[in-house]
Amino acid sequence: MKKKFITVVTFGVCIEILSVLILSIGDIKEKIPLFALLYTSSFLVYVFSVFYVLKNFVTPDTEETSSRRLVFWSILVFAFIFRFTLFPMTPSDDVFRYLWEGRLQLHGINPYLYPPGSPELEYLRDNFFEGINHKHLTTIYPPLTLIVFAIADYVSHSVLSLKAIFLVFDLLSIVLLAKFLKRMRRAPEHVLIYAWSPLILMSFAGRGHCDSLQIFFVMLAIYLFSARKIILSTVSIALAVMSKFVFVIVVPFLLPKHKLKYLALMLLLIALLYIPYLSAGKGLFSTLFHFGTHYHFNDSVHFLILCITGGSSVISKVVILAIFSLVMLYLCISAKGNLKQDEYMIPSGSFQQSNRVEYCPGGLYHGGEALRFAFLSIGTLILLAPTVHPWYLTWIVPFLCFYHSKAWILFTGSIVFYYLMNHALFSTLIEHNNEWVWREVHWLKLPEYVPFYCLLLYELLKYPRIGKIVCPEPLKGK
Repeated sequence: MKKKFITVVTFGVCIEILSVLILSIGDIKEKIPLFALLYTSSFLVYVFSVFYVLKNFVTPDTEETSSRRLVFWSILVFAFIFRFTLFPMTPSDDVFRYLWEGRLQLHGINPYLYPPGSPELEYLRDNFFEGINHKHLTTIYPPLTLIVFAIADYVSHSVLSLKAIFLVFDLLSIVLLAKFLKRMRRAPEHVLIYAWSPLILMSFAGRGHCDSLQIFFVMLAIYLFSARKIILSTVSIALAVMSKFVFVIVVPFLLPKHKLKYLALMLLLIALLYIPYLSAGKGLFSTLFHFGTHYHFNDSVHFLILCITGGSSVISKVVILAIFSLVMLYLCISAKGNLKQDEYMIPSGSFQQSNRVEYCPGGLYHGGEALRFAFLSIGTLILLAPTVHPWYLTWIVPFLCFYHSKAWILFTGSIVFYYLMNHALFSTLIEHNNEWVWREVHWLKLPEYVPFYCLLLYELLKYPRIGKIVCPEPLKGK
């Protein structure tokens, strides 16, 4: 066990050295090729550490408890060190919009009513204003996220204040995942898949994206659902939807059948959160609709459909919506009729693994089902999405602690080609006299997506019953 501890620490030290080097770059937009090299190096070390942990820590603590705890705590300590190292990193330009929209609310202004570029708001402009993207658009974020922006801005009108609050939710997710792994009878060391992920580190501690908020509430909702705390689970999923609209797709798997009171509770909470912003009227969803209908970048399936439909953005997105609706319908039907009342399930550590669990509690069954269908629905959404930014992939990473998909883990590394595509865009910006030209370099999608889809197809064909461990009957003597 001492050897295992030393090995894990060695991996951690390597990732920390690479994190320091990434921090030394400054603004990654200025040195994207160097950043891509360092990110890829960090990802390779991460992959080795993931497979080492998966191989050597298969089940929860049984023997050598103190030694295993040492390994587990080393994983947590390094997770904190990585985040502390990357925290001063230059943030994404999204953070400047977070600051702006938090400030608007503290001045009593509805972010759904006025875009940053409005002449009426000129008096509020400060040093962060120039960094805001899409100044002609009002906010796209749901009410809870806006409230968090306001809270962070109330504490301090600074980048660090905003990054700190989302880092807290990131750290809370690590703690929650460790507890959830134990509850689902998995090795808690598997939390490394989330805690050490270079994608997670860059997206939250480094770039300051707000997606850690909704990740926490989604996983909390599933955890509470597995514990049969349905009311609290309903509250959590409502907060998740009000953090990021896309997580409404998880709702069907977390609300008990034939009990409309939980749906009513969720809708009531959503309505209450919207009350302060109702003065915007149709403006509540105008930017969301605009983004959904006009934008696409770094897409895969959508790009192919776009080519087939002759470049029609409307037709391609209608087709995507139809495909996604059919998949969701299939998942909802499967979730309702998947197993008999007396069968229980927990997620498998790997697609090929199949074990029987002694007297699986009903909570494990419901938690395993919710995890599995949430994993499949969110994965499908990412595959079909017209726009796939790196931080969108963070939505799937918590589920990889339970479903060790090599394809999705690979994708969190190959997403580095997104940054190289941005590098080509920034070069185009300079060549065209600072006139922004949104032109993708499509061949860069090949190394990003082809290995991922090939491996994903292999996994789906070889292990069609993804993540299923069925316990149809208790063991003898019970």
